[in-house]
Amino acid sequence: MTPPRQEPTTSSITTSRQVMDIPEIRALIAEQMELDTLCSAALVSRAWRDTCMPLIWNNISWTSQVNERPTPEALLANAHLVRTVTIFTMKLDAPSSGGSGTGDSGDGGDGRREAEEGTETGTATGSAMEVVGGGLASGESVGINETAPAGEPREAQIGETTKPGGGFPFAPCRRIEELNLQLNIRQAPLWDHLTDLVKYNPGLKTLSVFLSGVPPTLEFMQTLARINTSSPFSPPSTSYTSPSSPHGSGTGTGNEGLKTFMTMFLDLNKQTTEALLDLATKLESLQLNGATTVDPGSLDRWPVFPNLVVLKLGLSSGITPYHQLQIIQRCPQLQSLAWDLEESAATGPLTYDGPQNPTPDTTAYYNYRFPTTAVCQLFQPMFCPQLEKLSITYPALSDPELARVVEACPRLTLFEVFETGFGARAFHAMTRHFVHLTRLDIRRCSGVTSPMAQQILTSCRRLVFFCGDALHARDIVGLQPQQSQEINADGTVQSPQEQQLRPQDWVCTDLTWLTLYICGLENAPPTWLPIVLTQLARLTSLDFLTISPTGPEFDGTKDGLPLTLSSGLSTLSTLTNLERFCFHGLAQEMREEDVQWMVDSWPRLVRVEGVVHPERERRMVIEPIMRREGIEVCGYFGDDDEDVLGLHVIASEDEYGDEIDFGGQEDMMEDEAVLEGLGGAADQLAEGTPPPPSALPQETQDQDQDDA
Repeated sequence: MTPPRQEPTTSSITTSRQVMDIPEIRALIAEQMELDTLCSAALVSRAWRDTCMPLIWNNISWTSQVNERPTPEALLANAHLVRTVTIFTMKLDAPSSGGSGTGDSGDGGDGRREAEEGTETGTATGSAMEVVGGGLASGESVGINETAPAGEPREAQIGETTKPGGGFPFAPCRRIEELNLQLNIRQAPLWDHLTDLVKYNPGLKTLSVFLSGVPPTLEFMQTLARINTSSPFSPPSTSYTSPSSPHGSGTGTGNEGLKTFMTMFLDLNKQTTEALLDLATKLESLQLNGATTVDPGSLDRWPVFPNLVVLKLGLSSGITPYHQLQIIQRCPQLQSLAWDLEESAATGPLTYDGPQNPTPDTTAYYNYRFPTTAVCQLFQPMFCPQLEKLSITYPALSDPELARVVEACPRLTLFEVFETGFGARAFHAMTRHFVHLTRLDIRRCSGVTSPMAQQILTSCRRLVFFCGDALHARDIVGLQPQQSQEINADGTVQSPQEQQLRPQDWVCTDLTWLTLYICGLENAPPTWLPIVLTQLARLTSLDFLTISPTGPEFDGTKDGLPLTLSSGLSTLSTLTNLERFCFHGLAQEMREEDVQWMVDSWPRLVRVEGVVHPERERRMVIEPIMRREGIEVCGYFGDDDEDVLGLHVIASEDEYGDEIDFGGQEDMMEDEAVLEGLGGAADQLAEGTPPPPSALPQETQDQDQDDA
């Protein structure tokens, strides 16, 4: 018998309300809320506003979409809550020096007009917080300066507050800890405003500068190296901060200065290069990608970079490979090294065998001999004894050289050698690191085989990221090479030993990223496909999966996974964390029910890359099923080739190898503006860039050992 339903008593309701009055409880609940819910909760009461507003304003974005920007009023009222700022627009110019200082957008003469257009939103990220923004604009919410003299216009208050920044939109923010600049700086004065922003935020810990069209000023680079809590530019804050705020109630901003500096396509002259090295003596993470610099000639001024834990060197020109190696040797705390020599060590134009074989002749392109012995010595106590994450980009790197490096490393947790000669010798040396390995990238390596990929998946339990080229189904199902196979009249493979297949389970169940073309299924025995799908289904943590072939010559191939329910697609129902799925280049004939199953079974799916059906009319019917659910569909091979293959720009990763989240605004960039930014950076090469140096002394030893 079902007991009668008991109505809540006054006592229980009171107790629940008392629990919600505890700031710590509210904070725990708010941390689990989506943005829309946070905005609604902020209007419930003063207590909930105090809890939710720091979470709402913690991370703000400034994009090319004017109606999604915070208004000057809202930004002024909540500047004390802002910790992360991402400026993602190709059109942010320096404010006019004759402007009124009203905190306009900084987009030239149209700034004030755009700010007025944005008042409907008036919050950190636009329409999602329209209600809260309206409250801010009308002075109804926490943080508005309600003690201003009567009759003084709001514009005057904003102008006074933003005066130190000269009208730069983020001038009121004095507690920024992370600043991401992904924009084409087209006017030199904008660097002055960014310099002021750095000065007034001594708690800045992370700075990313991507796609700069104008070289940074010397003052900007020198200011970065001087960030500390004793900065005279940081006035004490009098703004109210709730005790339940994740940022605390004090005004402290940390006392350790800038820790992470990431750049992409940054053009540095002799003085700014030296300022960068001065900064590096205080950093924990330095990432230079596509930068042009000037070689310092001598590193005597910088005997050591004592705090660097993460170092990425991907210079287009400037600091020679010899001096780059010296910098690496002077990092005693280094744990992660990404060294890209593809451009800085290049000595000639690329030559190709022909259009059908677009493989560069690395002998003609790279005659700089990789310092194998010196790199092996990096793991010794006198240099970088903690180094365990290694990424090397240099196409001329051979299998024996890589094997020596792997053998010299006491412990490898990350190993990325994209497009090198990695092969059997290096793989054999790497097997002892399988117990520690978490990230591995061996794409487009000439010596990698399908059995190697299978052994990795069945041996590396801690692997969370794996990029390879191809894995044949015969290795997945456990078919031994010596077992005979015959072809039937209908073209199918006949194997008398099919009942003796010995598939070995994939053990990397924590894998979140997999880029691997699974082939060998065309005309395969019907028992193979279920085994392959079952192995994939074990990877329940996957959020990124690419099963595409790695070259355009495979476009439209039928030798891959068929994505239909009739073929067993439902086996992959365990992949509930999947966000991006790519099958570019694979011929598919999906039906509406197949795509609907994906939408229903993979609730986090946001992007699908591949042609769902060869007929355009059918695609016009099938693809909208995904688009209606907000899933982006990239339907043609080559539309987003680098993204498909996982070749993300290195500057979009943080020091842990995780992607930096730009709030989804990266898709809003205009192609023309992007090309303008890239072109401007590429045309501004550093003067006096010397050629690669002659062979190092230790390289003679390398030659002798390799010859032996």
